[in-house]
Amino acid sequence: MSDTGNQATSFWPKVIRDPIHNVITFENTETDQLLFRLVNCREFQRLRRIKQLGLSELVFPGANHSRFAHSIGVMHTARLFLNQIGNAGFTLTNDQKTVVLVSALLHDIGHGPFSHAFEKITRDKHERRTEEIIEDDSTEINKVLKEFDGDLPTRVAAFFQEDPTGENVGDIPPFFVHVVSSQFDADRCDYLLRDSHATGADYGKLDLRWLVDHLYVDETHNRIYLGRKAFYATEQYIFARYHMYQAVYFHKATRSAEVMLRLLFRRYKELLDAEDTLDKKSKIVEGASPALIKAFSGGLSLYDYLLLDDHTITEFLKCCEVCRDPIIKRLSSGLLHRHLYKCVDATGISRDNPDKVAEFREQAKEIVQKYIDAVDYGLASDTPADTPYKVYDPSDDNPATQIFVEDALGQIKLINHLSDQVNALRKKITQLRYYFPEKARTEILELTKSWKGGH
Repeated sequence: MSDTGNQATSFWPKVIRDPIHNVITFENTETDQLLFRLVNCREFQRLRRIKQLGLSELVFPGANHSRFAHSIGVMHTARLFLNQIGNAGFTLTNDQKTVVLVSALLHDIGHGPFSHAFEKITRDKHERRTEEIIEDDSTEINKVLKEFDGDLPTRVAAFFQEDPTGENVGDIPPFFVHVVSSQFDADRCDYLLRDSHATGADYGKLDLRWLVDHLYVDETHNRIYLGRKAFYATEQYIFARYHMYQAVYFHKATRSAEVMLRLLFRRYKELLDAEDTLDKKSKIVEGASPALIKAFSGGLSLYDYLLLDDHTITEFLKCCEVCRDPIIKRLSSGLLHRHLYKCVDATGISRDNPDKVAEFREQAKEIVQKYIDAVDYGLASDTPADTPYKVYDPSDDNPATQIFVEDALGQIKLINHLSDQVNALRKKITQLRYYFPEKARTEILELTKSWKGGH
């Protein structure tokens, strides 16, 4: 175990002011001292430089909050969950609490800059990087964890496996994993409240205190559930998620910026792949971070990965604006100065004439080609399926992907079996949008109208 308990007690507790949870306290206990040491590790401090909502700041000016603040909020919310589970009669060991709280704190540690667009091109998944940061001997986080308990890195990393919910993670029952990752978990509760606050979208709010106070464990079926008094609060939680997806996470201008950044990354990778030496690669966009060049060329080490943050990409965009490639130059300028691609909603076309979408796209390409030469970088489709936010789906029978509520008779049932409104959300969102330069807007709008009008 760690010797952190020998630290001077006069410096504890540590208190963090938070706009969502007000006061987050690290007490003078071994677990809390460990958590605070992890917060001060360089890999965790890097999260200060990675925005929680990426490019949403271009639409919602207040949405510049970081994954650093969110991660601490998730740890705090997970503690509320665990305290309630203990109050409800389930015996928790300090060791189990430690593993869950550390996992909650570190759940986003592997995210890269503007990670949704970044991962699309590099195929460098943040889940894999999270495990690597926790288990690699070179990281400060790994050292701190091993000083506390030699097995702790392995036990925490197990939380971030692709599907850790089917069986115990070590000696941690599955429903403890659900505290960190499930349809109702500490992560979702914090990001809904935090994103709602930052964007000003009040319909993303939820009654966290009431939900937590009515959280219970069904040991027989290895699941957590919400008591009958929390039924309406649970409905509101699901509706809040749905509206935040529609109004914030799927906002057409935010998605436009992400599409443009993805196109820029794709073009940059295409040019890098055409060169065979680092010297030639570095001249494509002069001033680009060597770590970023490696990210798009392959073979990015963990050390180099941890050098990347949102600031790296912002500086890269500034360099792109003066590079020789006209495609990269145009896209970077649009992102830096918020001259974003416009869009049309082609959902009706895809639903009514699924075989005609390709024909519509070809006609749209002909229009875009009038204004720019590289049409592959001037017209792009986008659907909610392209985003990593998963809507509530009652069709999956894994306890981690369901929300259970106690009914009036004391039976534990799926929320969609008790709520017609929630059941109506089972239908998958299938929006289809096309993005293009503003110059082509009028003609593509007319094209879309003609198709929706019975082309």
